[in-house]
Amino acid sequence: MTLRDTMEGKRTASVVFLTYILISLSPVTAAQAQPKNSALSTLAEKIVALRTEVENLNTENNARKTELQSELKSLQARRAQLSAQIQQIELSLKQGKERLATIKEELAKANIDGEELKPLLLKEVALVKKWVGESLPFQKEKRLKEIKDIEEGLQAGLLNGQKALGRLWAFIEDEMRLGRENGVHRQTLVIDGEENLVSVAKLGMVAMFYQTADNRFGFTRKEKDGSYSYIPLKDKKQVEQVSNLFDGLKKQIRSGQYNIPNVF
Repeated sequence: MTLRDTMEGKRTASVVFLTYILISLSPVTAAQAQPKNSALSTLAEKIVALRTEVENLNTENNARKTELQSELKSLQARRAQLSAQIQQIELSLKQGKERLATIKEELAKANIDGEELKPLLLKEVALVKKWVGESLPFQKEKRLKEIKDIEEGLQAGLLNGQKALGRLWAFIEDEMRLGRENGVHRQTLVIDGEENLVSVAKLGMVAMFYQTADNRFGFTRKEKDGSYSYIPLKDKKQVEQVSNLFDGLKKQIRSGQYNIPNVF
């Protein structure tokens, strides 16, 4: 046997041995690769699912953000509208009070009374009576009666100028107080053609809501002719808002905010 034959024999044996090892190891490697591929596939599916969920949440958040921005704009517009109405009411009452103060000063200087003062007071009484007639229907009959008593007392000579002026001054101060106060009161309203003793939530002299004995809620709305209608609330969210308003005012909660329906 030559050296070359010996080398060829060793090479052949080595190839056979390596082939045997590869054949032996191949099933093991394939078996190990299969779970790894399965795990990667599962992980990829989870990542896709999470990404889809994140995109959905982002879409929902953007939609909610747009909705809240719209609500905020609406609330700001309502707040501005309320502020303008309150300022108008306060200005009207303030002007009336200033006119009466001027009359008082003139009285003090000239000691005017009797027939000379009567036309001035009747003019002021007419302005105040018009204001009460166009204001919220809060205890309106009682308020109108009080101002009419002053008017009739002047016309009949039952009140002299000084007394009529004092009563008119006190009446305007009461009206200004009503414009500042919020609270729950009891009064009779004609709803759907029938008299109902209800609870009313008065917000200054700007808005008024009512609650009937059977827990029906509604609000007052001023019509074009100056009269007021009583509008029932049907929307569940609005009913809940007004119910919360009544609860808070009854408990005399002095701080915080209330969401109320846009009744303007």
